Amino acid sequence: MQYSGNNPVLLEGGEMKRKGFIVLALLMVSVFLITSAPQAEQKFLRMFSGPEGGSWYPLGSAMMSIVEKGTGISSSNGPGGGVGNCKAVNGGRADLGWTYTHTAFNAYNGRGKFDKKSTNLRHLMSLYPGVFQMAVPKSSKINSVADLKDKRIVPGKVGFSGTVIAELVLKAHDITFDSIKKNGGSISYVGYSDSAALMKDGHSDCYMAVTSCPQSTIIDLNFRPGVRFLPVDKQHMDKILQMEPGLMATVVPQGAYKGLAADVPAVGTVTAIVIHKDVSDDLAYKIVKTLYANWPELAKVKKKAIEDSKPEKALQGARIPVHPGAMRYYKEMGFAQ
Repeated sequence: MQYSGNNPVLLEGGEMKRKGFIVLALLMVSVFLITSAPQAEQKFLRMFSGPEGGSWYPLGSAMMSIVEKGTGISSSNGPGGGVGNCKAVNGGRADLGWTYTHTAFNAYNGRGKFDKKSTNLRHLMSLYPGVFQMAVPKSSKINSVADLKDKRIVPGKVGFSGTVIAELVLKAHDITFDSIKKNGGSISYVGYSDSAALMKDGHSDCYMAVTSCPQSTIIDLNFRPGVRFLPVDKQHMDKILQMEPGLMATVVPQGAYKGLAADVPAVGTVTAIVIHKDVSDDLAYKIVKTLYANWPELAKVKKKAIEDSKPEKALQGARIPVHPGAMRYYKEMGFAQ
């Protein structure tokens, strides 16, 4: 039955079913085409690494150069810090970021310095151990962390993992950044190079950093004015590990710096690179495979750090999901089950 003009057209039941089937079929075809279309090829890769004067920045630059040559994808490497890099990768402002395994764990779970869960993060690879080093002038009367209660300290920039660890180490000794300032001391939030300059000029009492060991700016400081390292004793280490289980006990090894008479007990973690979950599996696989195929090239940049970063340890300390593309490579090589 039908009506003409602007009135609605009423169709027989069979005709209505036929038209409905056609519409449904078209919708199904559209969905199939969308879901089966190939993923848009990534044209650019952005990495955030670390500050100048540390190991992360030059290694990050070398890595992206290798990846660019190996994949044909343009890339960039910018300065950053462990906490900020996790936020940048999670938010899509970077594809890759240098951090520490405990920082990535906190980011993924919304702990510590992260007020929300960073669930876009995936583990790409673990690298070398990071050692939290507290250097003071050799002639200083500072002999323990407790002596820093009213001193001029440089824990790193805001957003550095080392700055967060500095807060934990001080907290274990019932000291905070605020209490130091109230006692007449000061906190300077600067990078490694500026931190070393402050100590050379006599404007700081303690250089703090979690980084590779040895570290170039500390080697320079050990030449002039000469440095000592503050230890973390077992009692305080236990407190620190209770507050942050992702950290570990390690040492500044005797052979790391000229003049060290023995290993110095220190807080440690593992340097790692995180990647955004939306980087394709194929590309993540190519990144990891390309880097490990060119590992000797990276050793020319930071020999000790790369020697300590072996592919069979690429999952060491990982406490967030591993990117499927990276895991594919590790399984192929027998580094994962």
